[in-house]
Amino acid sequence: MAGPFQAFRRASEIDRRATSYTDPIERLRYLRRATAQCPSRWRWIPCGVLVLVALAWKSDALVRHPKGTVPQRPSPAKPVPIANVWPVEQTREFDLYSNGLRIENRLEVSNEPRLYRLISRDSEAPGPLRSQPAGIVYHTSESDQAPFEVEQKRALQRIGQELLLYVRNKRAYHFVIDRFGRVHRLVVESDAANHAGHSIWADSKWSYLDLNNSFLGVAFEASMHAEQSIITEPQLHAARALTEMLRSKYNLPAENCVVHAQVSINPSNRRIGWHTDWGSGFPFREIGLPDNYQVPIPSLYLFGFEYDPAFTAAAGPDLRRGLMSGEDRIRKAAAERGMTPAAYRGFLQQRFRDALSAVQQRTEGKENTNESN
Repeated sequence: MAGPFQAFRRASEIDRRATSYTDPIERLRYLRRATAQCPSRWRWIPCGVLVLVALAWKSDALVRHPKGTVPQRPSPAKPVPIANVWPVEQTREFDLYSNGLRIENRLEVSNEPRLYRLISRDSEAPGPLRSQPAGIVYHTSESDQAPFEVEQKRALQRIGQELLLYVRNKRAYHFVIDRFGRVHRLVVESDAANHAGHSIWADSKWSYLDLNNSFLGVAFEASMHAEQSIITEPQLHAARALTEMLRSKYNLPAENCVVHAQVSINPSNRRIGWHTDWGSGFPFREIGLPDNYQVPIPSLYLFGFEYDPAFTAAAGPDLRRGLMSGEDRIRKAAAERGMTPAAYRGFLQQRFRDALSAVQQRTEGKENTNESN
């Protein structure tokens, strides 16, 4: 008959195997099967240990939720503190920074000066005007691609140069990170770039309705449909250094460093995801940011936007969790007001129209040019 030592050994083995299950429901099913086989005399020892382990995993399967609701997921990890990055050398040709970042300036151009209206997240009231960027939107260029191999060096150089000239002509991004990891400044940081189109985001204090003006656009020379890795290792290292510099220079909160698929909208049909680049696979952690895919989508729960199957197909599982969190907020807010979710969405969509109109009128009139902290 097995004794307590063997029971604890059995529990350790079950614990080790359980860690191989990434899905919490499958993990719990395995634990139930495994503990059912424990010897009856000592079953309380491994089963008691495993119950504590299962609770520590915070499995959604351990809690029953009303039908149609989404469980509250843990908050994203605490963001990495903003690094202290400072300029070492600045010339007409390049900028060099203390974290090793080098930005090429030879194709730098101007555009319309940045100026945008803040909106209070709590009251939706128009706030002051601001000319400093509030965050970063990451894009893929969706340009032609060649295999990242030494035999393709000339093709890679040609394609990259053609992309830079096209982007420069369109004033499409503030920065482009080419396949070799070189960072090119295209539109100067003090000006708006045509990178986000119709777009919405929100942080803990403000909502933003025009990210062309309010956010910096950083594009990777990449394609979401590439047969190989979306970006190269040099691009990954460059993106981390560039993100550190921009966050340090403008004190950008980590929650405002997001991908194009999270912010893009179509105002005509009130749907999100007009553009879906970086709908999955963005290396938030690797470039020093929390997993912002799990942040509830502001256009959904603040302004009542919806989404279609094409968007969910392009979205990865992490971004879909952000969608579910936004839907959960819609349901709860509607219930608190005694409304159906559909009626509440209509109310939010009217709020969007009113806010957009107020922002456009006040920005065009330049009524208040005071900077906001």
